[in-house]
Amino acid sequence: MNSLSYEDIGFEVSYDLHPKFTVKSVGAGAFEGRSFNASLKISTRNVFERLNQKTGAYDEIEEKIVFKFPCENDSQAGDLLDTFRRFRSSGEVVHLKGNLPNQNNEVLVLNNVMEFISKDIKDLKSKEIKK
Repeated sequence: MNSLSYEDIGFEVSYDLHPKFTVKSVGAGAFEGRSFNASLKISTRNVFERLNQKTGAYDEIEEKIVFKFPCENDSQAGDLLDTFRRFRSSGEVVHLKGNLPNQNNEVLVLNNVMEFISKDIKDLKSKEIKK
């Protein structure tokens, strides 16, 4: 089995994704003999300052993270990409559940992707009714 299920995870971490991110859909395929499922990847970062003891100046430190959303198929990955672009455009903070970042600073998102797509469709319909 390629993906984790909730039974495999004894804890989860809550993340708030602010609307400063890049988004990329990944179609299912194979690389070097290993197959992978479709997914959506969202990259973001935090920047903070830390005092450099040697120079006495505050250095800017960047922490990068990638949120990976497993998808059922390529089409769903594309729909999810559109959904997150709308979330970003609206300035909405999105609440995610995931694991700790792996050695590549990648977090597997545990939310069902349909939670986001359904919310987006509901929001779009609500906006159409108000017109």
